[in-house]
Amino acid sequence: MQWLITDEFRQDLKKLVALLTNSLDLQWINDVIDHYEWDEEFETDYLVSEDELIAFRQVEILGDILQPEFMLQIDWKESVDELKSGIADLLLNNFGVNRVSFPNMRHYDNRTTVSNDGVLADFNRELKKQGFNLANVISGDDNLWIIVYPTTAHNEVEYLINQLGSELE
Repeated sequence: MQWLITDEFRQDLKKLVALLTNSLDLQWINDVIDHYEWDEEFETDYLVSEDELIAFRQVEILGDILQPEFMLQIDWKESVDELKSGIADLLLNNFGVNRVSFPNMRHYDNRTTVSNDGVLADFNRELKKQGFNLANVISGDDNLWIIVYPTTAHNEVEYLINQLGSELE
């Protein structure tokens, strides 16, 4: 199924990475994308259509390449503090932002997880004030795949994520 990783798929992935960082040195990740090969051995536990299999595998490829440098994969049961720390790391490592305003953490108790209603919206609202968007890439598993990017790039990021077989939440 090497046809899952077409030249167009690779180019779209490179464009997406360029929007998830302001680093000028992307040659290393472009090399990773150019030489990435998908393991052909794959079986599902249940019957799926060929289109469903392609979409699932494309999203897995997206996760393989983007994590951990450009995407935060976090279990839905993790604390809000873990989300805050992961977002801070993405902003520092990809945009050089070392001072970030987050929602008031006192609004969350120690039982609040990243999947509770309103948590991602609260974080996104605060990040938008600073020129960034936060989005969850729908992956089909119980983890959240969080990306952070400039607000001005939202339409292009959304388009590229769709081209790569997923969507933003």
